[in-house]
Amino acid sequence: MRLKTLKGKITFITVTFTLALAILVSSFSFFLFRSFALESQISSTEFNLQFIGAKARENMVAIDSLIRWFTTNTVVTSYLEQQDSQNALSTYDRIKEEVMNNLAQSYVSRIILTDTKHTKLIHTGLWMSDSKPVTVSNLQQVLPFSFTENGGWNHIGEDPFLYMDAQVLPIRRVITRSSSPEVTGQLYLAISADLILDLIKDYQLTEGSHLYLTIGEHFYQIQDNTFHLMDKPQFLSKEYATAGEQTTVGTIRIGGEKQLLVTCPTGFQDISLSQTLSPNEVRFERTLYLTLLATILVFVLLFGILLTLLLNRLFNRPIAKIQEKVKAIAHSDFTSDPSIEWDDELGDIGKGVNDLAGRLDTLLERRISDEKKKQELEYRMLQSQINPHFLYNTLNSIKWMATLQKATGIAEMTTSLSRLMKNVSKADEPIIRLEEELALLNDYFVIQKYRYGGTLVLQNLIDPSFFSLGIPRFTLQPLVENAIFHGIEPKGGAGTVSLEARVEDERTIVLTITDDGVGMDEKAISEIFGTAGSPTKGMFREIGIRNVAKRIEYTYGEGYTLSLESKVGSYTKAILRLPRLTKEGKPWQPN
Repeated sequence: MRLKTLKGKITFITVTFTLALAILVSSFSFFLFRSFALESQISSTEFNLQFIGAKARENMVAIDSLIRWFTTNTVVTSYLEQQDSQNALSTYDRIKEEVMNNLAQSYVSRIILTDTKHTKLIHTGLWMSDSKPVTVSNLQQVLPFSFTENGGWNHIGEDPFLYMDAQVLPIRRVITRSSSPEVTGQLYLAISADLILDLIKDYQLTEGSHLYLTIGEHFYQIQDNTFHLMDKPQFLSKEYATAGEQTTVGTIRIGGEKQLLVTCPTGFQDISLSQTLSPNEVRFERTLYLTLLATILVFVLLFGILLTLLLNRLFNRPIAKIQEKVKAIAHSDFTSDPSIEWDDELGDIGKGVNDLAGRLDTLLERRISDEKKKQELEYRMLQSQINPHFLYNTLNSIKWMATLQKATGIAEMTTSLSRLMKNVSKADEPIIRLEEELALLNDYFVIQKYRYGGTLVLQNLIDPSFFSLGIPRFTLQPLVENAIFHGIEPKGGAGTVSLEARVEDERTIVLTITDDGVGMDEKAISEIFGTAGSPTKGMFREIGIRNVAKRIEYTYGEGYTLSLESKVGSYTKAILRLPRLTKEGKPWQPN
C-alpha cells in the first residue's frame, strides 16, 4: 500500500487516528487510575504513620516529664548535694514511686543517678536482674566524669551492662544545684527501643516496602524487630500534596533503586517515621499498561488490514479513472469523459471534473480580466473621493480669508492651492517619494495655518534619510486634515501635529501622525473603519481615513495598513505601516 495514493492516505490516517485515540484513552485511564491508587496508598500510609507517631509521642512526652522530675525534684537534688548518703534509701524509694506512676514505665529499662565524682550511686530499672553490676569503675561507660552537657533522643545504641543484646535510646542529663547553675549530679536513662517496636508489631507492609526511623541525624531501617543504622538518603525530588502539613512525600534512592518515601514527624523533637512504597506494585501496573497497549496495537493493525481491503475494492478503479482525467486536464485536454460519471458520490466528482474541464479556460481568463478591472476601478474611485472634499474646504478657506483680511496671505494661500491642484492632477503617478508627499502636505498646511490664524503648528520630525521612501500620493494630507478638523479644532485652541518615521523591522517602515486634540473613543475608531457609511457630520473624516487605509491595502497587500490609537481628551495617533520600498519599487536603504 502506497501512502501517496488516496486509499493509502485514508487508511493510514484512519489507522493512525484510531491507534492514537486508543493509546490516548488507555494512557489517560491508566495514569488517572495509577494517580488515584498512588494517592490512596500515600494517604493510607500517612494515616498509619501518624497513628504510630502519636502513640510514640505520648510515651516520649511521659519519659521527658520523668526526666524533668529528676532534674528539678528537691529530694534528688538534696541527696546529691549532701556530703553523706543517709537519705539514699528514701531517694531510691521516691524514684521508684515516680517511675511506677509514669505512663511509659514499662520502657524505662535502666536509671542511674550519681554525683559528679561518682561517690554516690542509685541504680534501678526493669533490666537490673539481667545486667552486670554497675560500679564506679564501669559507670564511666555511660556517664564519664567529663560529661557536663545534656544529651539524648538523638540515636539508638546498646546498653553496655546487659548480658544480652538489646537496643535502647540512651538519654543523659546533668543535674544542677537548686540555688545555682553548678552541676552536682548526672542522670542516665536507657529507654527500651520497644517503645517504638511494640507499636509496629502488627503493622502490615507490602512486599518491597520498609519502615524507617529518623532520630536526630541518624537514619534507621526497622527490620526483624531491630533498628539497622543506614546512610541518610538524599531526596531527589519532593512531590505529592498530603493531608498532613508536616508530612513529606519524595523520591529517594535506596540500594540503587528509586522509591517513594512518605515521612511523618512524631511531633517530638527531631524524631520521624518513614515508609517506602513498594516498587512491585508500580512494576505490575506498568506491565499491565504495556500489555494493554500491545493488545490495542494488534487490534488496530487488524482493523487497518480490513480497511485496506475494503477501500481497495470500493475506490481503486474509480479513483484511477478520475486521476487519468485530471492528468489530461493538466495537459490542456478539456474534452468531456462520460466514463467517469458513475451513479454514486465518485460519479458526482467525475461529472464535476468534466464540467471543470469545459469551463476552466474561459473562467480563468474572465476571472483575471475582472480582477484587473475591479482593482483599477476601485483604486480610481478611492483616489477620486478625496478631491471634491478637499477643493470644497480649500475654496471656503480662501473666501473666508478674503473677507476678513486684506493682506498678502491670500496670495500665499492661492500659490499653495495651485501647487496642490497640480499634484492632484498627476493621477498617472500613484507612488511618489516621501519628500514630495511632505512638500504637498506643506502646501496644504500653509492654507490651514492662515485659516486658523497661526494657532496650528506642524512638526516634521522625519529624518531626511527617509525622504527616498515610496508612499501613495495623498496619503498624509487626509490624515493631517482629520487631525486639524476633528482633533484640534473642537478643542478651541492652539494645537500641534507631529510627523515621525522609524524602522520597525527589515520589511516595514512606520510613519506616525500625532495631534494633541480632543481624541476619540474605541467606538468612534470602529465606526471610522466600518464598511457601512452614513451621511453624518463625520462622513468626510470616515471617507478620508478609510480611503487611505484601502489604498495602502490595495497597493501593498496584507500586513501594510493604517491604524488609529487615541485617548479621549489627550491625543490621536494615526499609524501607517509601509514596506521598505522606494518609489520605483526597489529595496529602500537609509541615505
